[in-house]
Amino acid sequence: MLNPVDMYNSIKNGILDRIPQGDAFRARATQAAEENTSETAQTGANENRPPMINTDAVFSDLVKQFEEATRRAGLPSNDALNDQINREIRAAAARYDLDPELIRALIRAESNFRPDAVSSAGAMGLMQLMPGTAASLGVTDPFDIAQNINGGSQYLRRMMDLFDGDTSLVLAAYNAGAGAVQRHGGIPPFRETQNFVPRVQSYWERNLLESYRESTKFG
Repeated sequence: MLNPVDMYNSIKNGILDRIPQGDAFRARATQAAEENTSETAQTGANENRPPMINTDAVFSDLVKQFEEATRRAGLPSNDALNDQINREIRAAAARYDLDPELIRALIRAESNFRPDAVSSAGAMGLMQLMPGTAASLGVTDPFDIAQNINGGSQYLRRMMDLFDGDTSLVLAAYNAGAGAVQRHGGIPPFRETQNFVPRVQSYWERNLLESYRESTKFG
């Protein structure tokens, strides 16, 4: 048993940041906490203790609502969503001769695997395509998983060719634009870009290590 504030923070920092419609379920958790607070105030106003809520029941309810909502909306379940993303990553990697773990690292840094992600600058989807870039890549729906990953990977391939496979420059160009990299003769002095490049590289290294471990498992 946790008080509503702790329960909310636990949810916020957990699964709801990793699934579609997470904000809606976060609101539902807050509502549950408020309802519990109201009920406690009515039945035990003189008790000097924080209102409590059965978090197991709340999580169970959230999972059921998520499955029902995604079913009605025609969206894939979380497992199906992950499977589709992985399938499209492998396809794009083969199509554009890229390391799938690099694409996966880029997606993690850009959107944390949220197909509905939108940045404050207007970048959209898993690989955070700007409207003009998306249009130039033939992406008509940047929130479509297949189109977004294909478009982002195609753009990544272009940067690979332009910067002779130098992944530091490639990632910098993906984030800040090829022109910025060329003007500055390297990674531009933008804080976002200078943080972005090593973050993606770190994710990439972890992905490669995990992939190696999986490939060497026995039994």
